[in-house]
Amino acid sequence: MFLTKLTWQAYKCCLARPCGELDRFQLLDPDRQRREIAKLLLAQIRYFGTRADAFPEWREAARAREPEDLWKLWPSLPVMTKASLNTRFDPAEMQRRFGLRGRTNATGGSTGEPTRFFLDTPMLRASRGGDFYTRIKMGWRPGMSTIIVWGSDRDIGRQSKPLYRLAHALYGNRLVPGFEVDDQSIARILAIVRSEAPVAIYGYSSLLEHLAERTLAAGTQPPAGSVAAAWNGGEMLYDHQVQSFKCAFGVPILNRYGGRELSTMAFQEHEGAHLRVLRPWVLVEILDASGNPAAPGEPGRLVVTSTICRGTPFLRYDVGDLGICSEADIDESGVRTIARLEGRHAGAMRLSGGRFVSALYWNHLMKDYPEVNQFQVRLKAEGPISILLVGTGFTSTRADQLRDALRIVWKDQPVDLVWTESIPRSPQGKLMQVIQES
Repeated sequence: MFLTKLTWQAYKCCLARPCGELDRFQLLDPDRQRREIAKLLLAQIRYFGTRADAFPEWREAARAREPEDLWKLWPSLPVMTKASLNTRFDPAEMQRRFGLRGRTNATGGSTGEPTRFFLDTPMLRASRGGDFYTRIKMGWRPGMSTIIVWGSDRDIGRQSKPLYRLAHALYGNRLVPGFEVDDQSIARILAIVRSEAPVAIYGYSSLLEHLAERTLAAGTQPPAGSVAAAWNGGEMLYDHQVQSFKCAFGVPILNRYGGRELSTMAFQEHEGAHLRVLRPWVLVEILDASGNPAAPGEPGRLVVTSTICRGTPFLRYDVGDLGICSEADIDESGVRTIARLEGRHAGAMRLSGGRFVSALYWNHLMKDYPEVNQFQVRLKAEGPISILLVGTGFTSTRADQLRDALRIVWKDQPVDLVWTESIPRSPQGKLMQVIQES
């Protein structure tokens, strides 16, 4: 515990300046906020507008002389999609052509479109800063253990590296594989809570709900104050999940919205609050089907711009989710807070033998297969799992690799891999990655 506190104090010192920027920005009046964001956007568009892979519209916008001129041009710039990133901005090629330093990453994405991208060093630093800043704001403190009920490629037939495990141990993170949650993993979580209280708990909404329900049913709630803070990630968060967790552990689940591409984008500071956008590091727009700002109270596409990243150009990037703003969430500087998220409901699947598997398992699985541009999993009560795939196709070896990975969780369940030209979308225009058929 002593070493963990020292580690976090050192981490805090490194991140104090960038996190201070987030607090400082909050204190500015809307007009000053608007001007500061405009300066950051102009710097971004001037950088990306001169790169060899720039869209023509970016080159034109880069000629803007004043930040306010760019504000006027901004709505006419193209909205980036996951397809744009995959077809035009290859991470390895960008790194080689532009001498970028940082890291390539990938995500399956909540919409079932695997996306590959490059985060440069300042963006990686901001990602760590956003994680630290929001933890503090949601009730965590340096030195406090954090139980992470999460999934990753390590849960799909891989072992984490010793340095990875050591880093998590130093930061007080206690990893619990989140693709499958059973009585054994719940007992492990409760044991950590009792031995290391007070702790924070972070994980998929559906799995935190399952943890709370099983704890309440068994009457094994830990003493009051054992859990100091909790927040979710990767899924929608519903009121009944917040209340169930609060009944079991004494604190609500707070909503932290983010993604691998842009890390933390918005978060709740307290129960019932709208999600505060992490400005000025990101700019959020909520657009209707015509590409115009959605009316207050109406759901629209969440389009996000990073004012920091200079690897992959996240300029007006459609993250694939839906959100709603009220009139109070917006001023002349843009969207300050998000009233409600409307996308990303992955849920979880109950399997035979009492196993509980997060539907986000599929996203983490598919990010390792660049041949797949889009996918949709169709689960039936009986019969084979059907996976619709759009992309370049598999060799027989790659198909066998995917089937071997599937067997780790799905055992002998038969799987049909079906390549198709397109996958039907929901009435709201979202590509649903998992459909559970009757």
